[in-house]
Amino acid sequence: MSTKKYNLLDKLLFPIAIILALGLILGTVAGNMDPREHPIIAFFGLAYPYFLFLHIIFIAWWCISKKWIFALVSVVVIAYGYKTLRATFSISGDKGPLEKADNSIRMMTYNVHNFKLYGGENDESVKEKILQVVNDQSPDIICFQEFYTRYKGDFDTIDTLKKILNTKHFFFVPTNKNEYEAIGLAIFSKFPIKATGKIPFVEGFPGNMSIYTDLDVKGQTLRVYNVHFQSISFEKQDYEYLDKVKEMNTEIQPSKRILRMLKSAFLKRSSQVDVMKKEMDNCKTPYLIAGDFNDTPASYVVTQITENLNNAFIKKGLGFGTTYNGKFPNFQIDYIATSKDLEVLNYQIEKAKLSDHFPVRSDLKLIQKAEKK
Repeated sequence: MSTKKYNLLDKLLFPIAIILALGLILGTVAGNMDPREHPIIAFFGLAYPYFLFLHIIFIAWWCISKKWIFALVSVVVIAYGYKTLRATFSISGDKGPLEKADNSIRMMTYNVHNFKLYGGENDESVKEKILQVVNDQSPDIICFQEFYTRYKGDFDTIDTLKKILNTKHFFFVPTNKNEYEAIGLAIFSKFPIKATGKIPFVEGFPGNMSIYTDLDVKGQTLRVYNVHFQSISFEKQDYEYLDKVKEMNTEIQPSKRILRMLKSAFLKRSSQVDVMKKEMDNCKTPYLIAGDFNDTPASYVVTQITENLNNAFIKKGLGFGTTYNGKFPNFQIDYIATSKDLEVLNYQIEKAKLSDHFPVRSDLKLIQKAEKK
């Protein structure tokens, strides 16, 4: 270790480094801390990527200034949260070819934001581009959130997707509808559907929920859960304020409002996790869960739902895995995870800037019964 004395800058940086280390540790443990009991820690989970980035900058500074012991301590703090780090960032991955592998299942999830540009109105050209993305990826199974369709005309997206995917098998559950149009969750499959079901998170409230299909995949039953967990529900004024924040123009009241909305979403998603975990624990067949989790890899929601599952991003993802395309800080909030009966072959995020989410796809291999030990 260098015997060089600490200068004034070092002395100023030490307390900041300690605060960042504590923040990173709290972000690491957030995934195992229920927000209903520890609401403040949930915010550290959300901020984990920022603490990580600043921590790495400090490591670089300690190395440049030859403060090796502090660099080592900083590395140890990051290593302590290796699982959280791996769920957030990967330096190796496999996006796979456009053509899926033989005997594999191409799974895709896509929050299509009602088939319109983020913040825009229904637009025929945007819908066509989104459908072209689906056509290019040619999934065997696709889960849609915020799926929009009209019952006839150019926006009869159910009929169009049946033609694109060359299948008649689909399950659509509207969360909001009238005589003209409907919005909800949908699963389209090239495999026959044996059974379907709805999983409401709150009885009588049709907003965020989950649906599932049991598919016949070459004689084996595969359950597919399509989930849309509670969103933050920002309104126009909130997004306008976030634009101001990016310009370092902050105000107290709008900031408090956003923090309250974030806390409310943390709490609601925690209750929704209980519902989904109970459903998944009772599933007796191979299954996968996909959709818009509306939370980051370090969060309680993602950690608990993907526990003991094959998280497709962790297995084959690359980089930060950003799937959100809106005005809020862009994080990974869309996921595909499977039971151990399925092998993850690759993982890809298609950077199609159409919806406020990017589509995610992964090729999977269902382990045959004869192969199971």
